[in-house]
Amino acid sequence: MNEKSTQERLRLYLIRHGEVEGAASGKLLGRTDTPLSDQGLEQARQLAEVLSTAQLSAIYCSDLQRARTTAEIIAKRSNLNVQESSAWREIDMGEWEGDTLAALHDEAPELIAQLFSDPASFEYPDGESFTGFTTRVQRALDQLLITHRTGEVALVAHGGVCRTIIGNVLGMPTHNWLRLAQVYACMNVIEWYGANPILVMLNSHSGPPRKSAACGDAQSLRTSQLMIEFA
Repeated sequence: MNEKSTQERLRLYLIRHGEVEGAASGKLLGRTDTPLSDQGLEQARQLAEVLSTAQLSAIYCSDLQRARTTAEIIAKRSNLNVQESSAWREIDMGEWEGDTLAALHDEAPELIAQLFSDPASFEYPDGESFTGFTTRVQRALDQLLITHRTGEVALVAHGGVCRTIIGNVLGMPTHNWLRLAQVYACMNVIEWYGANPILVMLNSHSGPPRKSAACGDAQSLRTSQLMIEFA
């Protein structure tokens, strides 16, 4: 890695929003605009504390309130304005919104099997296709990378958005993206050196890494038990 690419480093703090109301029910939440629970609000405050040492220049988020509220709490601590966009929303699950995977497995086992085995060809009934979802997320990310070539930026979004960005960065087959645990209020860190991304932190609740990946400081990854969640 040459000196120029090291200097032109963008660090993205990719964050899943805090816990939502009714999280224990396991209902699928895509376009559904569910607020944060009390625990989710506390998680957002903890994220703000963790990121208080980061040199953030911008904070982006989904316009759904669970992500926007999380971002606003972080932004207040960092004295920044939140830039929200529907491009960062979770996938629209159509008729499946508010149902559980267990119930849907009984009603439509073939579709559930397709979702996990071949998500690239999957489309939620009366909802969004996986291809359409990943395309809009990637377009939004491409614009963010054009706007911010250096510095530190936070993006507060959803489990599916985080998996899409991380999966693409790692070049993972789409059917393996659901293997990426993304718990509520987790933080991932990705650094770009020009067009070259490096995943520095995954599914963590610890503070940001002290050094960039280019410095050779290997940050241990603190991951939680794999949980397949949508929100």
